[in-house]
Amino acid sequence: MEEKLKKYRRDASLKELGKLLEEKLRCVPPTMEYVRNLILDVKMFFRLLSDEEFDLSPQAREDFTSALVYFIEDKDSIPDRIPLIGYWDDYRLVKYVKTKHKEEIERYFSQVKHFIANYF
Repeated sequence: MEEKLKKYRRDASLKELGKLLEEKLRCVPPTMEYVRNLILDVKMFFRLLSDEEFDLSPQAREDFTSALVYFIEDKDSIPDRIPLIGYWDDYRLVKYVKTKHKEEIERYFSQVKHFIANYF
């Protein structure tokens, strides 16, 4: 998983990343549970990245950005060309990053009293 994160590490502006994320999310049907969880997690990553009042650790910032870029970019592999099944690798990477930075995420939610998730 770390190799995937390194491969997709980019310096991307939040504005550009947000625009690309919105475009990608419009193309992803939330029909399977893991796809719905993937959508919620990438939205959460972007929320943490874009909150200017939260001091996110540099490693978490890099990993969240890499995971978002991985999700956004079209990968030309056979599994990725199969609808819905192609998101399994994205889900696994995002889940890995979420687990890796669990403390940062918990710290964020302990400081933000009112978080409303934009589900779909």
